[in-house]
Amino acid sequence: GYHLRMVYTPIRADVRTQYEMQDTFWSQQNMSIVVPAGQQMSLTLPDNSQVQLNSGTRLEYPVVFGKTRSVKLSGEALFDVAPDRKHPFIVQTFASDIRVLGTKFNVLADAERGEFTTTLIEGQVQVTNRANSNERITMYPHDVVSLSNGRLYKERAEDFAELCWTEGLVHLKRMPFDELMAKFERAFNVEIRIECERMPQINVMSGEVRISDGVDYALQILQQVSTGFSYTRDEKTNVIVIK
Repeated sequence: GYHLRMVYTPIRADVRTQYEMQDTFWSQQNMSIVVPAGQQMSLTLPDNSQVQLNSGTRLEYPVVFGKTRSVKLSGEALFDVAPDRKHPFIVQTFASDIRVLGTKFNVLADAERGEFTTTLIEGQVQVTNRANSNERITMYPHDVVSLSNGRLYKERAEDFAELCWTEGLVHLKRMPFDELMAKFERAFNVEIRIECERMPQINVMSGEVRISDGVDYALQILQQVSTGFSYTRDEKTNVIVIK
């Protein structure tokens, strides 16, 4: 994957006032990073927070943070936020705003599929439902908050197996087959068309496949742990048809 680092020189307090106009201007100038399918990217934000972005993810953030450190996310990212109690860090997604001070957490926000999940690894965060600002959930380590039918739900994570994407792996588990194929599309940079009469069922509780082993290997493993399917792959167009 790519690695992008931006270095910012701190301004001395005695000369800060003359930069206020420029700061206002730069805080309104947004950077937009889009990670291609089949790639991952790590970057350092203006406050030295670290972000790892999964395939097909888009992140918008200002060149300079203002009173709040606010970013917009579409896709999946692992945030390791630099502590700064005076300047809350806010991740805006289609489903919710996630407010943190200094912590480590994963966010999956896919507006197209209506999928939103955030997993807290360290620290504490507050999740507010965009559709209902009165609905707020405070999260502690190992909490997972998901969106279902417009409402936020919290449960506990025994482990962080689903965050294996940060190590170049795709997590296999009992989940809707088409949902896993959407992950495969992003991870392997392919198009997958499902043309089955009955949707295959995944029968494995937990497992991983390495992205670098390729989509054919991943599908062959999946054939062994599901109710069965066949597939064809067009090498020229990178289109996979599952039957």
